[in-house]
Amino acid sequence: MDRERLVLPAVLAAAAAVVATVTLWPDPQDDMREQNLCWGSLTERTAGLLGDGGAGPTAADVRDVGSGEVAKDDRVFGTVCVVTREEPGGTTGQDQYALTAAAGDATTDPPKDATPIGDGHEGWLTLRQAVLRLSGDCVSAIGSDSRYGELRLSVYPRVTVHEDWDAESVTAVSRTILLESAANLAERYDCAP
Repeated sequence: MDRERLVLPAVLAAAAAVVATVTLWPDPQDDMREQNLCWGSLTERTAGLLGDGGAGPTAADVRDVGSGEVAKDDRVFGTVCVVTREEPGGTTGQDQYALTAAAGDATTDPPKDATPIGDGHEGWLTLRQAVLRLSGDCVSAIGSDSRYGELRLSVYPRVTVHEDWDAESVTAVSRTILLESAANLAERYDCAP
């Protein structure tokens, strides 16, 4: 058989092998989303750091900000991740906190008693609220043409009661949650945190 006629089938076979490998090879970003909570941005261990002392496992739903319905798409902005502590033997969970991803043309101003998030990050912390501003690179990579993007953490009262209203303890954990979420979103969308 003529060698020139063997080149095309060989090239096609090699291309098919590459396509099959890319299609079947697990994507670490997909694994992150499947294994973690809140858009794939929080490990279950970190997500469970803020809690009301309940013994059940941590779970989360990502919901549309406007309707409150569980989001069926892959959006980050315009959704809120509500982290719950499942009641042992029960079918419902107790809400612990909400992590909202918001994009817009303005940022959230800190209250007077807020502590800066620090270490080169823009944002602030209080007992019940915390905000971390995302880089412009990440805002566009995640899918928004807005000027700013933020992760906003809202701690529910049952958690602060369990923590005896200890602002230092709660804000330290809130900071950890925000930083891990931002870092994992940056990794997933290949942008600077």
